[in-house]
Amino acid sequence: MTIGTSLAQLSGFTASEVLISNKSGQDLYIYDGNASTDDRRFIIGNSESMVLRGITNTNEVSAKTGASSGTVYFRSAYFSNLNQF
Repeated sequence: MTIGTSLAQLSGFTASEVLISNKSGQDLYIYDGNASTDDRRFIIGNSESMVLRGITNTNEVSAKTGASSGTVYFRSAYFSNLNQF
């Protein structure tokens, strides 16, 4: 996904966690839920990754870069606490 300097939601997929890999060539700023202020963000350096857990959909996560557009990869996973017999 190409991310620019404006805050953008990740594409919406049902998920309990999302792995975000920054290949943008610059810092990537991650916002969770309704937190859109800079004092409530995560910063992922170039070529670094992080996993956010405790979400229900990837569109609960937004991202932006600091200077120009860049490529960001994400992978969602869904885990249920229902017992399988």
